[in-house]
Amino acid sequence: MIDSINYEGGGRRNIEFAPSKLRYNKDGIPILSAKEIEVVAHELLQNHCPNVLRKPVATPVAEIIQKLHERTGLLFAMEDLGCVGTAKVLGKVNFSRKTLYLDISLEKERKAAFRFTAAHEIGHWVLHRYNYKNWKLDSRHTIVDDLQDYEGTLYRLDQKSNREWLEFHANVFAASLIMPREMFVFALKQVQVAIGIRKNIGRIYLSNVPSSHRDYETAVNQLSQLFCVSKKSVKVRFKTLELIEGTNNIVDEIFQNPFTVLMSLQR
Repeated sequence: MIDSINYEGGGRRNIEFAPSKLRYNKDGIPILSAKEIEVVAHELLQNHCPNVLRKPVATPVAEIIQKLHERTGLLFAMEDLGCVGTAKVLGKVNFSRKTLYLDISLEKERKAAFRFTAAHEIGHWVLHRYNYKNWKLDSRHTIVDDLQDYEGTLYRLDQKSNREWLEFHANVFAASLIMPREMFVFALKQVQVAIGIRKNIGRIYLSNVPSSHRDYETAVNQLSQLFCVSKKSVKVRFKTLELIEGTNNIVDEIFQNPFTVLMSLQR
């Protein structure tokens, strides 16, 4: 489905996401590992904004949406998406209308959530638009042509429904798109050198020594500013990339399951 990618130095081979070669489960849901999804996100960045893979900067998600419009016909709209119960809908993709929607609150009071939410919806479009008419998301096998993402949505790795697998895909894709692995680690090393760390750079070592916690929070703050994402997003990225070692008592309960929630990456 996807050619291998070399994460070591010395350049990369061309990679290509081939939807025709995707594998699906019995309910029509694509079978994708976190590593495969990360490669797809890398391909998208390489094709549309390769500078993001050469220097730690904020991923231009609006520019990517425009490129996808030109290449795939994806439309974009900012609207009041309403609520599901008491939960505010922040974004959705309608496959039949070829439209990605973001809620207008992301321009103001939820501005910090804009980048991740947009990247999450891009993930749905890139990964999920090929077989949605065959999805079986409930016992009635209702045909679904859009996916909504709202506040308070909770998806765990250890108990996944078909819908939750789709959200897992989009969560991993979003994190990989807005904090590419190599640039994230490179930026971490720069921050560590700047604050005087000289050993084992590129990883986070936590212990009972207060300075380790202080250095960790400094790295979180600076990386969140550099990539224009929330501090929670950076902490989750640390954990999902397995960059944290030592005594993890500082790590939030969410890290017991690093891909736990959409909202954790938005706060």
